[in-house]
Amino acid sequence: MDSRHLRRVRRATATLLGAASLIFSVGAGAAHAGDATGGVNAFVDRFSARIDPALAAPVEGDAFRALEAPGEGDRVTIDALVLTGCDAEQLCKVRVGVKQAGKGPRLLLVDAGAVLRGPGGADFVPVPNQRFIVDQSQMSLEVEALPIWPKAPAPPQNTPLKAVGSNDPGLIAVLRSVQRIEAEDMGRLRRYVKETGGALAVETFIDNEDVRAARWMSWYKDAAGQVQGRYPRDAIRFALFAVSSGYTINDMADWFRSFKQLDMNPAIAAAGEMTRKVEMLLERGGLNYRVFSPNHADYHLNRGIKTFRAGDLEGAEKAFKMAIEKQSGLVAAHLALGITLYRQGKYADAEAALQIATGLPDAPPEVFYNRGATLFRLDDKLGAARMFRKVLELNPRDPDAGDWLAKADPENKTAPKAAPPAKGGKKKK
Repeated sequence: MDSRHLRRVRRATATLLGAASLIFSVGAGAAHAGDATGGVNAFVDRFSARIDPALAAPVEGDAFRALEAPGEGDRVTIDALVLTGCDAEQLCKVRVGVKQAGKGPRLLLVDAGAVLRGPGGADFVPVPNQRFIVDQSQMSLEVEALPIWPKAPAPPQNTPLKAVGSNDPGLIAVLRSVQRIEAEDMGRLRRYVKETGGALAVETFIDNEDVRAARWMSWYKDAAGQVQGRYPRDAIRFALFAVSSGYTINDMADWFRSFKQLDMNPAIAAAGEMTRKVEMLLERGGLNYRVFSPNHADYHLNRGIKTFRAGDLEGAEKAFKMAIEKQSGLVAAHLALGITLYRQGKYADAEAALQIATGLPDAPPEVFYNRGATLFRLDDKLGAARMFRKVLELNPRDPDAGDWLAKADPENKTAPKAAPPAKGGKKKK
């Protein structure tokens, strides 16, 4: 096999890595719901829709959109955003100046649509489902916010912030998942909560997904005496980091070591305990939660890809094999393993891995091409030719398969046999 064919194997590797980067990203589409009108909702203002355009930050890229001017009427307008500070665990507070044209009172509901921008690339999102009664013409509120980027340094205290609208579907999906859990699910979850000695706690012998979610939440009584629950802020933080920076359980353990000053083993245990809470948010938002922890094949596939890119082929081989152990029918893992083995010169092992991949449903043309390349290397020219023919069957415009078919089978021995002519006419008596 000449160097051109080896380049094709490298190109197939790049194709694999490009496709796998889509797996690594947990972003997914999410519709943007507008404000409801009429009834009680006529007295509700949503945070992202009430920010004065004078606070708008410049919009660049596709992740953000310009703010729209708030409508007229007896509504709340947000006219000041100031980061008052962040604690040691990156939970931040934003002082929000509001005014209203009417007498009120109105409810200001924090939703999932706004990103608050500070200097140095520091972006924050208000924690959704915070509620504030605005009953004066001018007020100052304190809103909880979380950073989007794990490595961006927090600005100094009392830094003015700007705002944009979010177009990031993964970010919106995470925040709306929190909203749904704390609102739509609350009627089911609070039935497991009992008050004993003035303290609220989950008391039940039942063990199901709702009970587990209820145990994760912090429970309190609102001003009307209604039991309410809040989803763990750390879980929201890590879900945001997952969609913005590809965070996994490994990064989460590092965070616990750095910000909570835990030793290695306690940090790993804390990350493991937090994982299901994060995965629940990602799953509820329609995102790929399987990339987050080693309980799933996609995690090991991504880890193998990162290791492959770093040049550690033995480490990549182990990761891809673990992905296959978790999910035997994952075509991408078998293809990745075959390419990795090929790169190590283990051609017979590579052929075995790619043989499995070609037998799986919906195997793409690249799987057959790379098996053909491997068979060609093993001097099974006719076997290689059959693979190149399959590539052309799946993708007649493949730029290389025809050339390599001609080299592997110059005498056209693997060409499909022509169908026998149909018998016609009537038999003579």
